[in-house]
Amino acid sequence: MRRSGGFVLLALCVSLSACDVASGGGAGGEDGLLKPTAQPGATARAGGLGSAALVSRDTSGFTVSTPDDARKVQVMQDACAPLAYALSGTAVGKPATTVVRKATGEGAEVTVVLAEYASDEAQQAMDAIATALDECAAGFTATVDGDEHKVGKVAPELAPEGVDQAMGVGATVTRSGRATTAKAVILRSGNAIAYLSGTPSIPATVLDAQLVKLRG
Repeated sequence: MRRSGGFVLLALCVSLSACDVASGGGAGGEDGLLKPTAQPGATARAGGLGSAALVSRDTSGFTVSTPDDARKVQVMQDACAPLAYALSGTAVGKPATTVVRKATGEGAEVTVVLAEYASDEAQQAMDAIATALDECAAGFTATVDGDEHKVGKVAPELAPEGVDQAMGVGATVTRSGRATTAKAVILRSGNAIAYLSGTPSIPATVLDAQLVKLRG
């Protein structure tokens, strides 16, 4: 298992991929990797990302809905932007197609962004997040939909197996003087990525259901 920036990347690489999640690059502005572009409900083709999107019957105890608007995320430190997007429920880079869902239940709220990329851009997005995790471990400040979010120490967490690549991230986020736990799990299957972000957790019911549907 490789080390990157002092972190031991526990289970950030899954059984179907080499352990290259933290191979550098991708965190800069090149190729638009710092521009969040997720648009709710957008699908490029029938049976594409739409077929991988969660519905309420997939997640017992949770209600799944389609948000009206994409979140607007701004970050002062460009190097931290990919990590801020992943934690805020926004896709990294310029996916060709996106679908956004929100799962609510059991005291948790989870945003799921499915994004399909061209060529090797999905891998670039994963690399960008891993690089940001290295460079912004001490925390950063982001503005989400106009509200300031102070992100404390960010650390890698366990991620599930069963896709080409997976990453888990945990942090404490303070908003309006109130601190809460924020989690993100990023799953790549081929050129498609599922970004799951949740507070205060990402329940296994939601994560497992999305993992199955992403694999097809």
